[in-house]
Amino acid sequence: MCMRSLTEECDCFFVTEEGGQAEDSSLSPLYRFPQINRKEKHFLIHFLKLFFKASKVIHAEKPDAIISTGALVTYPFCVFTKLRGGKVIYIESFARVNNGSLTGKLVYPIADLFLVQWEPLLKVYKKAKYVGGIF
Repeated sequence: MCMRSLTEECDCFFVTEEGGQAEDSSLSPLYRFPQINRKEKHFLIHFLKLFFKASKVIHAEKPDAIISTGALVTYPFCVFTKLRGGKVIYIESFARVNNGSLTGKLVYPIADLFLVQWEPLLKVYKKAKYVGGIF
């Protein structure tokens, strides 16, 4: 199922980082946010602003569930969805074979379903489900 058919079958919205493919996307509604770089000087300020913006989006959209493939920008959306009783499904990056990503480690404790694409990650994430490559 492609993203476009998902929008026809489900009431959904999308969140992504600005730039790249996000600028060419016709998905709607699509919320774009600046990339969060934890090594930048003002990371904490940007991250707190993101939490505020994410809370507004989650309050407006009221999702029953969120599916995330990562990037730190999605973490606040997972947190707020969980706080309002929604389900969190997280798919760890295909690029992660032996160790988890920062976002994966943050989302893992609150995820209702945590999927990994490489078997060695089952040692890192004990309650994860191995599904193989999905992209």
